[in-house]
Formats: sequence, structure tokens, C-alpha cells
Amino acid sequence: MKSINEVKQFIVELLNLFPNKKTDIYHLGKAYYYANYFALKEHGTLVSTHCCVKLDYGPGIDDYKEIIDDLVEEGVVSREKSYFICLTNNTKQYVSFPEIIQESIKKAYVKVKDKSFNQLKDETHNLESYKKASSYTPIDYSDDILSEEEINEARQFLNSIPRFELK
Repeated sequence: MKSINEVKQFIVELLNLFPNKKTDIYHLGKAYYYANYFALKEHGTLVSTHCCVKLDYGPGIDDYKEIIDDLVEEGVVSREKSYFICLTNNTKQYVSFPEIIQESIKKAYVKVKDKSFNQLKDETHNLESYKKASSYTPIDYSDDILSEEEINEARQFLNSIPRFELK
């Protein structure tokens, strides 16, 4: 439940940054990817442990439809057409994000705000994490942060740790 509340708070924080406090689900999903990417790369943490998954149009929030339906039911957002959501005046705080997470969300907003659907699709389809993931499976941000050599070094280190078995 905590990760869902973090995603809901992310959506509230992000919508507050957009003009008219609204955006489409495509920008929402890409901003979620980038917010987690920036938080992990710069601060070693995530906005939420809730998965970002490979969707046909690029990275997106796992179970985003259900999460948005919950926000609509709670009166926090409203739908405009099937793919636009708008923050209502009935805002709610689900969690309190530290400054580093708020900073990552703002960077993600700047990264996606002026891009068209096609620009975002092209950009995110070229991410290593997106290429490596199977459809509808979680995206591994480390594929975009670490080089292949760094990933292999980490794997070698982890494999070199002795394993103890209880008898």
C-alpha cells in the first residue's frame, strides 16, 4: 500500500507542476520513469518501489489505470477524455516526500513537459532498460545508469560473497 500511496503522491506533485494542473497518461508514465531515474542516479533512492513497466508506448506506471481510477474515486483527479487527468481542488497528501524526491520529480517534469507523444516515445524506446525489458514487465533503471562493465563488476562481487548454508 505504501508504494501505491507514493505513486498517488507523485501524480499529485507532478500535476501541480503542469499548466492547468493536467497532463496525459503518456507524459505521466514517462515522468514517473525519469523521476525514479534521477532519484536513483543522484541520490541512491526511488520515488517509489512501485514498478515502472514496459508498455507499447514506452515506460509507464504499473497498474496506472487502477491507480488513476482510485484517484478519481477519491476526488483528487478528474478525467478529461480517456487519456487526460486533471488535479481537482480536493487535493490530498498521501505521503510526505523529502526534498530530494521533490527535486527528482521537478527534473522529470522539465524532461517531459515540452515533448510531444512521438518525441517521448522515440526517446524512451531507445533506453537500454526499455530495450531489455519484456512487454509489461518491470524496467530496471540500473541498465540506464550503470555501464555494462559496472553491472558485470557488481555481479562478480556479489557472486564472490561466500554463501553459508544452515544445517
